[in-house]
Amino acid sequence: MNAIGTFNLTKKYSRTAGYRDLLPFRQKQWVVAAENISLEIEEGEFFGLLGPNGAGKTTLIKLLCCLVLPTSGTAQIFGHDVVKKEHVVKKLVGLVSAEERSFYWRLTGRENLRFFASLYSLPGKIADKRIDELLKLVELTDKADVRFQNYSTGMRQKMAIARGLLREPRVLFVDEPTRSLDPVSAQAVRRFLKERVAGEGKTVVLATHNLNEAEQLCDRLAIMARGNIKALGSVKELRSLFQKQEKCELQVRHFSESIISELGRIEGVLDCQASRHNGVMDLEFRIVDRATVLPRLLETMIGHGVEVCNCQLTELPLDEIFIHALRSDN
Repeated sequence: MNAIGTFNLTKKYSRTAGYRDLLPFRQKQWVVAAENISLEIEEGEFFGLLGPNGAGKTTLIKLLCCLVLPTSGTAQIFGHDVVKKEHVVKKLVGLVSAEERSFYWRLTGRENLRFFASLYSLPGKIADKRIDELLKLVELTDKADVRFQNYSTGMRQKMAIARGLLREPRVLFVDEPTRSLDPVSAQAVRRFLKERVAGEGKTVVLATHNLNEAEQLCDRLAIMARGNIKALGSVKELRSLFQKQEKCELQVRHFSESIISELGRIEGVLDCQASRHNGVMDLEFRIVDRATVLPRLLETMIGHGVEVCNCQLTELPLDEIFIHALRSDN
């Protein structure tokens, strides 16, 4: 079952540069924050929105959380339209933002959660039980009665996750959860989202520009730029889409350098470098179409009596996939 479905979802904002733009007879200029977004996200999936600042990730999340209205197109959460069934959708979703100003700094962590629980109309006893469960879940029980202003950045982010889970949402939207966190705190937040949130079957949608974070957490990714989805799929699928070249490293014995020219003439071999260390020849090839080229390379070498000790293909790193996807926008 699809947790989220969108069709040609678009959001435009009017550009206001000065008082003249407010005049009724002046033609409006528009900024397109999200344009014709069509995607499907399955229930229980950890889905990533990957893109630079201004790509439209946060706007898309706001549209799906009913925080802004679409200009055109449709979006559904578990079959409920975000415009026509807003009151139902808001009970199904939770939002975790890196924005700390939404908390009350002079209140304790527990008092903050009680305040937000009252906004969600959670009955007192149910709210208190849920708050205790969440404080234990995010490992802040011993800090529950400390003022929010005395929390570390990592503790504040954990509190934001707890708030997002207050209503036990079926879909949790997480916008830049590790921004400004040190590496240790960031890794703790990632592990929590993967193991304790997604691990319990919830659908998680993560907006990030952190490539390592996206690769570590997400089942599938949508690479966004200028309000559009430029590529969609798992990291493996994106590699196959954008990976034009691969590096193939071989360690061989009984290799004669006279066959290097023959190997270089194989169609799909772009470059070949060789070096010898302690009787073992290290070969490095740049190739395209591994399924065809690699068997021919091995067959040719074995036919010349070469003993292949090791073979390793280096996949395209995610940052290169990201760059290729953004270049396709030009």
